[in-house]
Amino acid sequence: MSYTSVVHCLGWAVILLAALMILPALTALLDGDTALAWTFLASSVLSGFCGAGFALSTWHGVGDFGKREGFMFLVLIWLVLALFGAIPLHFSGLPGRPIDAFFEAISGLTTTGATVFEGLETMPPAILLWRALLQWAGGLLSVVLAVSLISHLGIGGMEAYQSALPRGEGANLPTRMLQTAQDLFWIYVLLTLFGAVALWATGMSAFDGLCHAFAALSTGGFSTRDGGIASFDNPAIELVLMAIMLLGAMNFTLHWAAFNGRFRAFRENAEIIYLTLTVTVLVFGVIILVLLEEADQGFIGPFRTGVFTAISALTTTGFSNADMAPGGGAAMVLAPILIVGLALVGGASGSTTGGMRLMRVAVLFKQAQRELLRLSHPHGIRLLRLGKVRVENPVVWSVWSFFFLLILVLAAVALALAFFGLAPEAAVAAAVLSISNAGPFLQAVAPGAPSYADMPDGAKLVLSFAMLAGRVELLALLSLMNPAYWRR
Repeated sequence: MSYTSVVHCLGWAVILLAALMILPALTALLDGDTALAWTFLASSVLSGFCGAGFALSTWHGVGDFGKREGFMFLVLIWLVLALFGAIPLHFSGLPGRPIDAFFEAISGLTTTGATVFEGLETMPPAILLWRALLQWAGGLLSVVLAVSLISHLGIGGMEAYQSALPRGEGANLPTRMLQTAQDLFWIYVLLTLFGAVALWATGMSAFDGLCHAFAALSTGGFSTRDGGIASFDNPAIELVLMAIMLLGAMNFTLHWAAFNGRFRAFRENAEIIYLTLTVTVLVFGVIILVLLEEADQGFIGPFRTGVFTAISALTTTGFSNADMAPGGGAAMVLAPILIVGLALVGGASGSTTGGMRLMRVAVLFKQAQRELLRLSHPHGIRLLRLGKVRVENPVVWSVWSFFFLLILVLAAVALALAFFGLAPEAAVAAAVLSISNAGPFLQAVAPGAPSYADMPDGAKLVLSFAMLAGRVELLALLSLMNPAYWRR
């Protein structure tokens, strides 16, 4: 095990996070809040100093970066960045306690969107920007790790992942991650700017548009208003947000292919077909639900709410254009179990979404179909394919292992939350939404659940673990708990 290689890569990641802190520092300075500007600047210097220390102290001791180092890096990078990302939040004095600052930071980085902050309208713009930047950076990091590291490690059936980027088989893992980040960074930035301009053009302020573009493309869900998207009450804004969320739910290597004129990659990617079919079924499903619902609200209002909520749930963003209180529009149009199911499915592999991902769900369905056909033709040979790609049996077993472990972890997290005082319905809802990285839907799924700010510290720690587990892939996290991992 080359610990120095892992520490070296973590050091560079912390340096990049420290550089990102300069943006909210400048925002606070322009806003006239000198004290908050110094808080972010001091946090940037402290984080940069620690990151440089990690990187320079291991400069000459960097060894091989293989699969075992990859598993450790995949887990530690989220924890380390969350700890440093919480520093300016804590010293700003707004969250109140260190656990709240850490919860907010890891929720942002893992693009979960669960927040302990209240009174967002009166919060300093620098804090709102930092929350948005955390989830924007977390979205980019999740894409880079999925494309360059997770697919290479073959975690949870990711061997079947279809990337439009050049594979670079001869490169080591750090080089592969750096090259992937370079290829996707500017595309990520351009899509973000496109979303921010579109939101500004449809009625948001420039600042709100930028923050919500960060949140929508990263499918994070942090808003600048306590009421979320419902506070704007603008159908044009909701249309733009749905488009951005769907861009975030797509395999980002396909965006790279489009920018390079390789549109054929879209036809060759099976998950694009699954995503298109799913969204189409959702739209028609909402139409049927609205027509069957005997309500005085007419058709347009419930349809608008239902479609927006469905796409927000599928992309695990958590935005809502309806009141999340009991009896709100989101709960009337879409049943809580449907919101939970969509969040568990998630978007495409290589996207910023959480959940199982469409590729794994497709493998589970196709394997179930193959088993049913085998009952009629016991000696028949049935190949499992995703589009034109053949899926081998070890990949199928890996997906089933992932699904089994997901159910076990969901049950364990729900039991732990119930132990800390949450009602059973709230405990199950919070567990599912945290592991699916769709935290803002808690009140829609379990209207009687307490806010994240009102939960006990033990519950916040459990939910932080659940967010981490949902983002890093369960098998990678559990591998570090296996004694055999440390013996070799």
